[in-house]
Amino acid sequence: MKYVVNGKELTREEFESLPAKSGWLSGPFMTAHTYRDHDPLLSEGMGCMKAQVPEMRQVIRKHGIQGVTVRDSGQLEITSRQGRRELLKVRGMVDNDAGYGD
Repeated sequence: MKYVVNGKELTREEFESLPAKSGWLSGPFMTAHTYRDHDPLLSEGMGCMKAQVPEMRQVIRKHGIQGVTVRDSGQLEITSRQGRRELLKVRGMVDNDAGYGD
């Protein structure tokens, strides 16, 4: 588990020693589950057909998108929210999540 507060990575002890109210926080700490190398987001909707895998890999390389890989099946394996956002933009796709995401 990784503890990050205001962009600074903390140890578990540092994180747990922070006061519940430290000026910028008016309640308990909130945690978020993000996708990582060990727990990637798998997407078929953003993916492609098997025949288009080489082309999709080329697009990802061309735009320098980090954290997104294409499986041989065409499924995308996403380990970066920024990479996901960049690929959506490049492909002209919209995440219809009511504004609660990237």
